[in-house]
Amino acid sequence: MKRRKFLAAGAAMVAWGSVRFLYPASPPADKERERAFEIIGSVQRHFFPKGLSMPDAERFGALGYLKATMAHPTFDPDIRAMLFEGARRLDLLSEGVFPSASSEEKERLLRRFEADSFGGYWLAQLMNLTLEALLGDPLYGGNREESGWRAFALVPGKPRPKERYGGV
Repeated sequence: MKRRKFLAAGAAMVAWGSVRFLYPASPPADKERERAFEIIGSVQRHFFPKGLSMPDAERFGALGYLKATMAHPTFDPDIRAMLFEGARRLDLLSEGVFPSASSEEKERLLRRFEADSFGGYWLAQLMNLTLEALLGDPLYGGNREESGWRAFALVPGKPRPKERYGGV
């Protein structure tokens, strides 16, 4: 093996090991899991609050979609672990008050969290998954009553799926 390939392979192994060490794939205990979803749902409701000209996170089913997606066997376990870890870190940063904080306080906390590279990555991933819930096919549990499509005057592509995840 040439030196360059050896170094590249070694760096990849170290990076993979670091990710596994920082964000273990084992799921949190039930109480921690529910707290993580409480934090995540609160962030989603902050992203898409009631009173806008578009559906709010509760109306389009953001948290239900995320829970169902994360529970699917094809969901990346490292991303699942990262989402739980991010919720734990945000809970610590907020000293446990994030869900009950005012909108202004949540914004301040999220801006602080975003300044950290992990926090920024976590928020971006959560926003991506929340947008999937808003704009995906309702078959997958989000976009209730096609509210996301209607808000943007989108017409779904054809053919639409008949079963979740192609039966996987």
